[in-house]
Amino acid sequence: MSFYSQMLPSYTVGDDAYKNVPAICEPYGTKAVVIGGKRAIEAAKDYLLAALTDSKIEIIDFIWYGGEASFENGDVLIANPKVQEADMVFAVGGGKAIDCCKYVTYVAKKPLFSFPTIAGTCAPVSSVAVIYYPTGVIRDTWQRADGMPPIHVFINTTVIAEAPEIYLWTGMADTMAKHFETTLASRGKALTHGDAFGVAMGVQCYKPLVQYGAKALADCRNNTPSFEVEQICLCILVTTGMVSNFIDFSINSSIAHSLFYGMTVLPQIEEKHLHGEVVSYGVLVLLMYDGQMDKLEELYDFYKTVKLPTKLADIEVTYDELGPAIETTLTVRDIKNAPYEVTAEKLYQAITDLEEYNKKRG
Repeated sequence: MSFYSQMLPSYTVGDDAYKNVPAICEPYGTKAVVIGGKRAIEAAKDYLLAALTDSKIEIIDFIWYGGEASFENGDVLIANPKVQEADMVFAVGGGKAIDCCKYVTYVAKKPLFSFPTIAGTCAPVSSVAVIYYPTGVIRDTWQRADGMPPIHVFINTTVIAEAPEIYLWTGMADTMAKHFETTLASRGKALTHGDAFGVAMGVQCYKPLVQYGAKALADCRNNTPSFEVEQICLCILVTTGMVSNFIDFSINSSIAHSLFYGMTVLPQIEEKHLHGEVVSYGVLVLLMYDGQMDKLEELYDFYKTVKLPTKLADIEVTYDELGPAIETTLTVRDIKNAPYEVTAEKLYQAITDLEEYNKKRG
């Protein structure tokens, strides 16, 4: 006999989303501690305090999470008397702060609510955390044994629209990969209900980006929490997070993320370029490798509109530097998720063909 559970978060979205905090959170107690990044706390603090006026919830402290989503920082927070006193934890910020709080609340047995201040990753909705060493070097992915994501996500589009647009841009770039990688990685496999549901949902990880992305970036630049900003926030945070919650690791990523990890051996990638930015380039390589020319044409036009990279020069990489990057790419476990063997020769060819495609398109 066996069983499994699928845990899904609920969410509130809008330009005044924090107004719903009392209704959602009061059943969990009266004392909340806010844990997050320094800038994130500053961005959300006044809005959050205003929303809790006349409520039964008191914020007993605002605590910096430590700067890295590490077990070490998590253990410091778990030992903090204010965290121990709190009935619930409000995780405020981007992916690292919220991922750190997933570990904290699991060990401390506290309810977790997430308050993303940027739309950069699906961390506020996902049950998975990316854990780092205190030095900033990536350690591994980690998931709560109970599979629980945050109980509720409060997506305040005013706060997100006031953040620098680069976070929305890189969030869009990383989100783009979810559909194309899961579709490729699941090809020819017998899928469980959850895997099939997640893969089917994944199409909404790219279509809204193409439809609303350019306008959302312009509105974010002007600090305007528009309909388009809301749609892109939901795409990056909710849809991608739901897909991640449903599908198995074995189909969660493939060529695009593997190529990113391979490219990180080049110093200019680590120093000058963002994760999502390089992953989005990897999506085009994936499409070229797999012969999906119709999708490549569609995405190429969108990439040019929002200034995502379409060729090596856009990420400051030369063809002669590819050797160690491709060698490392082929060691990444995600590359094994493709429905066929990915070889160095064919990867070189896909990159070369993409360079030629750029020349033809201009």
